[in-house]
Amino acid sequence: MTAAENPAKPGQARKHVVFVTWKAGNAPAFEAAARLGHRVTLIRSLRMEKSQNIDFDATPYGRFVDAVHVLEDATDLDALRTRVRAVHAAHPVDGFVATVDALVVPVARIAEELGVPFTRARAAEDAKQKDRCRRVLAAAGLDTTAHAVVPGAEEAAAFAARHGYPVVVKPARGSGSEGAHVLADEAELRAVLAGAADRPAYAAGILVEEYLQGRFVSAEIGLSAGRFLRLAVSERSTWHRHEALETGTTIPAALDAADHDRVMEFAEAVVGALGLGLGIFHVEVMLGADGTPRLIECNPRLMGSCLPNLFQLAGGGDIFELLVRIHLDEPVDRPPSSFARYATVRWFGAADAVPRPARAPDTTWAAAEYGPHLHSFTVRFPEGEVLAPCRGNLGNFGEVQVVHPDHDTSIRLAEDIVRRTAEQLGFEVTR
Repeated sequence: MTAAENPAKPGQARKHVVFVTWKAGNAPAFEAAARLGHRVTLIRSLRMEKSQNIDFDATPYGRFVDAVHVLEDATDLDALRTRVRAVHAAHPVDGFVATVDALVVPVARIAEELGVPFTRARAAEDAKQKDRCRRVLAAAGLDTTAHAVVPGAEEAAAFAARHGYPVVVKPARGSGSEGAHVLADEAELRAVLAGAADRPAYAAGILVEEYLQGRFVSAEIGLSAGRFLRLAVSERSTWHRHEALETGTTIPAALDAADHDRVMEFAEAVVGALGLGLGIFHVEVMLGADGTPRLIECNPRLMGSCLPNLFQLAGGGDIFELLVRIHLDEPVDRPPSSFARYATVRWFGAADAVPRPARAPDTTWAAAEYGPHLHSFTVRFPEGEVLAPCRGNLGNFGEVQVVHPDHDTSIRLAEDIVRRTAEQLGFEVTR
């Protein structure tokens, strides 16, 4: 059945949902909207699809979508506005969904112009500009993290002299860990920031921050009709050689009830202080040894990559259907999530520059040995003769997802597969 043939459920009006994304992984959200009986429009962004080696046309998303519009660059506000206004004139839009960092703010601005419910534009801008986010939260008494936006290495070194090493350096506006570093001393700081002001990643400024210690987790929370929905606390892993690089996630986190509630309460306070208004949000938190949560960053969109799939594998339900319903501003009555399993992903790329293998390794051994606990395992090398050192999410070429009733076993199985793959490849990977 195509999207156009899918009628609304009895007693339910057929609404129009517009997705703006370059992620083929959002196809389950298109399917959810079509299953709910709604009209589905997709606006794609060709430049980012090409840069991330995404072949959208090879995916089966088309049977869930009524109309597709391809822009060269959907982050171009004027181009996106023109296309959306034409779509809205033909079929009035009831809700937007944007799950990519760079698209949330432009979609939010256009939604406000049209009077369509969405995450508030000014709040989304504040969340994405990391120094502004900290200023808003400091004014609300929620953040005490020392930070500064600096033009270069001299000012960053002066900050570190005041606050001590290590320090965190990252783009003031960015995502995917690109351009983020944990720096142990002045020599590292100056090496990383040499010429940084001229790099596109730091176009919005170089943010230097106090280093936070503890357990790295994230809160996944919804906000619908002024009511928070507690979806999950996820635990994150990082690479020891480059601590800013995330290597994986487990849903749910192995936290006791008190720490779980502290993280959720803090995330709710952050979202409330920013005034985000509506959506599903991904709030990254460092949970201190004393149980105090500190903000790493607040993302005004759904958790990324394969994490919605992990959420479902762990038993949390269909988060994409929930996403659609929230963005259509429907009332949602949902108790806090209850999980029966632990779902883990591990991503990996080349630890150092190495020649690109002629072909991907044979991975059939993993399914044979790990059986039903292995959900998916992919290795796909990018084009080029050399695999560049992976220092951000876009540098990963491998991903493994496992699910198991035991927390420690879920993580161990995923890490075993990555270790054995590195041995098979004959070079070290990020893990």
